[in-house]
Amino acid sequence: MKKYYKINEIAKLYHIQPDSLRYYEKVGLIHPMRSKKNYRLYTLNDIYVLNIIRDCLKLGYDTQQIKAYLDHRSVDQTIQFLEEEEQLIQSQIKELSQKLSSIQTRIHAIKATNEMRFNTFEILPYPQRYCRYLKEHIDQDQEIDFLLTKLTESMEEDVSILGNMDSGSIIEFKDHAYVYTSVFVLTKGEVYDFCLEAGMYCTYTYRGAYQSKQIFQEMNQWIKALGYEIASPYLEFLLIDVHETKDVEEYVTSIQVKVKQ
Repeated sequence: MKKYYKINEIAKLYHIQPDSLRYYEKVGLIHPMRSKKNYRLYTLNDIYVLNIIRDCLKLGYDTQQIKAYLDHRSVDQTIQFLEEEEQLIQSQIKELSQKLSSIQTRIHAIKATNEMRFNTFEILPYPQRYCRYLKEHIDQDQEIDFLLTKLTESMEEDVSILGNMDSGSIIEFKDHAYVYTSVFVLTKGEVYDFCLEAGMYCTYTYRGAYQSKQIFQEMNQWIKALGYEIASPYLEFLLIDVHETKDVEEYVTSIQVKVKQ
């Protein structure tokens, strides 16, 4: 095994730029030797120090913290260092587990649309659902996507719009017209803006281009024919849309409205 390594060899080994090694030297983290021609020469001692630096950087230590650890490391400090690294790894595992669960849920939800009943009015029970929402008048379909992005970016939860079946719009009947008044995202977090009451909801799901406004009136007539009354604004869930496919014929939209007798 070689005793000395040049700066380019070490940079390649650690997948970093030579400038990073020069910076570590400047702030006193490593102390490479010099050849007769003044080239930096790194020893095995420098390599193990670089291993410590790499691990400290993963924990988010700055150069002053790393230098303090290198200068005063002891068994107690090493135990503390390893315990902090353990906490970081546990946190990463938790985050990855949550992401995996979210992805699996969205895959299942997208596939489940193949089993849905389309173009049929139904009265179905729903539990209480908590929501975050953003109230703004919406003139175009493209605005819904912008507002949903704006809403999810403001939430404490890590919410992805891709394959998210729990987002959509609220539609109210005003001045003899159906008006999109806000967007919402269902949330499992402790923070929410309002809740959709538990109860019976008239539901209609369809494939293809958006045609909800044409369906609202038909749904209203169907509900009245059964002897029910509408008890909430309309909810439009975008189950599959531009985020999952560029083929409009693959879009899946579900409309819900709470009813009572």
